[in-house]
Amino acid sequence: MKNLVVLLVSLFTVATANATLIDFEDVAGSGQRIDFAVSTPYSEEGYVFTSTHHHAALLDSVYIGSGFDFIGNDTDWFGFSEYNTVTLTTESGSSFALSDLILGINAFAASTSIDVLITGNLLNGGTLVSSLTNISTATFVDLGWADLTDVVFTTSDDIGIDDLNVFTTSAAEVSAPGAFTIIALGLVMIGFRKAKNS
Repeated sequence: MKNLVVLLVSLFTVATANATLIDFEDVAGSGQRIDFAVSTPYSEEGYVFTSTHHHAALLDSVYIGSGFDFIGNDTDWFGFSEYNTVTLTTESGSSFALSDLILGINAFAASTSIDVLITGNLLNGGTLVSSLTNISTATFVDLGWADLTDVVFTTSDDIGIDDLNVFTTSAAEVSAPGAFTIIALGLVMIGFRKAKNS
């Protein structure tokens, strides 16, 4: 029985160990921003943000310049303009999952709200799409997407993104609900074993 419990705990640990939060913290200095061009994509925690235009930057939460402010968000963030398409991939080229993120309007935008299209390209073909309209402040977006090769972000005006919860393939294959199912089955097996030994 002890071996079974150890096995179940190990499986649950594998299912959750690869979770990663991309939060952009402590990269830009206090009050600073770091610009990223097409030739210099941004990487964090094994994930890469590639842009199609030079209007992309990592900004400190207290960046003071030209009206840049991620409305409703008070931590460091990644911003880009409507001229840009930003693609998220892994450095290794492996598939991944995107659970959720925060996105919203950058006060530098010419409008008071933005429309955002998020497209997930799947490992086995096909796409997932989330279309968000009239975003006027930092907004939590719950996607729950898995088996992705990349995720593409387009926006109608200047945008900020932050706190992306991503998972490597192994975590996507054995999700937390899957781990709970394994644990439940293990408990049933323990019950049968106890009944058999009684």
